[in-house]
Amino acid sequence: MNGWMGNILHIDLSSSKISEIETRPYAEKYLGGRGIASKLYWDKVTPDVKAFDPENRLIFMTGPILATGAQGAARLCVVAKSPMTCPEGYCYGSMGGHFPPQLKKAGWDGIIFDGKAPKPVYLLVDNDRVELLNASMLWGKGAYEVGNILTKTHGDRSCFATTGIAGENLVRSATIFGSQEAAVTAGFGAVMASKNLKAIVVRGTGNVKVTEPTKLKELNKYTLKIKNTVSLAIVPRIGNSNHGHILETTGLRHCYQCGLKCSKYIYRYGKDPELEGLRGCQSMEYYLPWLYGHEDEPLKTLFDSPTLANDYSIDTFELQSMVDWLYACYTTGALTEAETGLPLSKIGTLEFLENLLYKIAHREGFGDILAEGMMRVRDKVSPKAAALFPYNVAPVGLHDNIPPRAFIAHALMYPFETRMHPITVHEMGYANMAWAEYQNDPKSSTVSPDTFLEIARLFWGSEAAADQTTYEGKAMAARNIQNRTYLRDSLGLCDYVWPITYSFSTRDGAGDSELEGQIFTAVTGMPASVLDVYAERIFNLQRLIRVREGHKVPGDDYPPDYNFTVPLNEGMHGRKMIMPGPGAQPADMSGNRLDRDKYKAMLKEYYQLRGWDEQTGLPTKKTLKALGIENLV
Repeated sequence: MNGWMGNILHIDLSSSKISEIETRPYAEKYLGGRGIASKLYWDKVTPDVKAFDPENRLIFMTGPILATGAQGAARLCVVAKSPMTCPEGYCYGSMGGHFPPQLKKAGWDGIIFDGKAPKPVYLLVDNDRVELLNASMLWGKGAYEVGNILTKTHGDRSCFATTGIAGENLVRSATIFGSQEAAVTAGFGAVMASKNLKAIVVRGTGNVKVTEPTKLKELNKYTLKIKNTVSLAIVPRIGNSNHGHILETTGLRHCYQCGLKCSKYIYRYGKDPELEGLRGCQSMEYYLPWLYGHEDEPLKTLFDSPTLANDYSIDTFELQSMVDWLYACYTTGALTEAETGLPLSKIGTLEFLENLLYKIAHREGFGDILAEGMMRVRDKVSPKAAALFPYNVAPVGLHDNIPPRAFIAHALMYPFETRMHPITVHEMGYANMAWAEYQNDPKSSTVSPDTFLEIARLFWGSEAAADQTTYEGKAMAARNIQNRTYLRDSLGLCDYVWPITYSFSTRDGAGDSELEGQIFTAVTGMPASVLDVYAERIFNLQRLIRVREGHKVPGDDYPPDYNFTVPLNEGMHGRKMIMPGPGAQPADMSGNRLDRDKYKAMLKEYYQLRGWDEQTGLPTKKTLKALGIENLV
C-alpha cells in the first residue's frame, strides 16, 4: 500500500503493553487521518465513557499523502472524546509542523492510547524502538521546558508533543503543544494528562513509498507555480483594528518538505530585533492591549502572549472569548476584582494576562471556574454576568467569524460539526478575500466576478453557489466543501494550501479542482475517483457517531437561533459585509438574517444529496449499504 506504512501503534497505558494494529483493513474503507481515527473511536469509545475516563482513547492518525514530499502535506488528525464539548463527546483536532511526518517516517501510520499509566510517562518512538519512559522529572513543567529537555535528551532531529500545567490540572481547554509551535485544541491536552501521559517523542529515518515519484515531482512544481494567492501575513483582528503596521515578516515557518506560504511566519514586532520569533494565526491576536484601553502597553506583551498561553497549554480561542467577556463584565459592574481575585482594571496589560493564565492553569480561586471552559462558566456566575456572554461562543472555537448570515452555505456547516472547524469555512472565505481585493483594486487580484463564478462552478457545483443573496446551490456547495474538508483531514493535507480555488498565476484566475486527486494517484496508484466514496463514507460515519452520542435530528441540524432573529449589523472582524450577489457582483449583506423556511428547504435538499431520510435526517439503509458500512447500525 504505497502511501501508508502498514501499522498503527496501540499503547495500553494501564498495563504498559505495546502492540500493533494493521492499517490496511481501516485504510481500505476510511483512508487515513480523520477517517481511520473516527472508525477506531466508533469501535472503542462507547457513549457512556467520559473524557477523563481511562476508557477514552486518544488517537493520533496520519494520512497517505503525509511525508511523501507533496506540498502542504504535513498534518495529522487527533480524535478523542473531548472535555470541551457540551455534553462531552466525539471531537477532533489537527497538528502540523514536523511531528506528524516524523511519526510516519518512523514507520507508523498512527498511535492509539488507552488506559491510564500508574505514574507519569512519556512515549518514545525512534523508528521501530518504542518505549514508555519515566516522566516524573517532566511533570509540573511547562511545555517549552519539556520540549527543551526532550530535544536535549533525544537529539535535535526528534520532535515532541506535550501538554503544560493546564493539561495536568485537567483544565478543559488544555491543548497539546508540539515542535514548531504546533498545537491541537479541543481539550486534548487534558485528555492526554488524564492518562498520565506527559509527552510523545518521535524520530524517524525511513521513507514513504510513492507509486509515481517523477509524476509527484511534476505536480509539486505545478503546485508551487499556481499557489499564488492573497497574503495571510497580517492576521485579521490586528489588521482590522488598524495595527497591521506593527508586524514585519522576516522569514517563513516551513512545515516538513513544504515550500509554500501560509499564515506561519517569523515576525518582528515594532521593528524591534528583540521582539522577533515564530508566530501564526489566531494565537497572535487573542490578547490585543489596545482593545482594552491600553494603547501604551509595551509591544512585548503582544509578542509574548502566544508563548505564555502555549507554555501553560491553554486554548487561545477560549482565552479570546474569556478576556472579552471579563472586560465587558468589569466595565458594566457585573463582576468585580474582589469577586474574581483578578486585576480586572488592568485587562490589556501583561500583569493581568500572567495572573489570569496562572489562576486558570492552577485552578486557583475564580480560575477554577474559568478552567471549566466558557460553555460551562455561564451556569456558574450571576445572571448579570451571564447576560454579557459573547453570543458566538462555541464548545471549541468561535462561531460566526465567517457568518452564515453572509455565507449561506455555512449555515449547513456549523451544525454538522462538534466544534467550530475553521478549515470547513475557510474555503469560501479565502476565495471571497481575493474577490474582495478585486473589488477594492482590480490590479491587486485576478478574481473578477467572472472568475468567481468559475470557481463556484468548479468547486461548489454551480454558479448559483456564488450568489450569497439566494439559497440556490448552497446545499450542493456545503456538501462539496465538507467532503473536501474530510478528505484533507484524512489525507494529511493543510487547509492553508488546499484546495487551490484561485490563483494569480493562471490565465483565468481560477484554481485547480483536480490537483489533490492527481497527487493522491501519484502517491498511492489508486484512481482519484475513489475519493468521493471515501468522503461520503467518512462523513456518514461521523454522522452515526454524533447521533449515537445524542445529536438530535433534525432539530440539532439548525445553526444557532440568532442567525434567524438578529440582523447582521457588521461583517467579519467589524467590516461591512459586502458579498458576491447576482453575477458575483457586490451585494451588501449587512442586516441579513437567515430565513427559517428557506433554510428548512435547503436542509431537506441537503439530506437528499447525502442520501438521508428527508424527514429524520438519518442515513438510509440503502445509502449505508452502498457505502459498505451497513454493519455499523
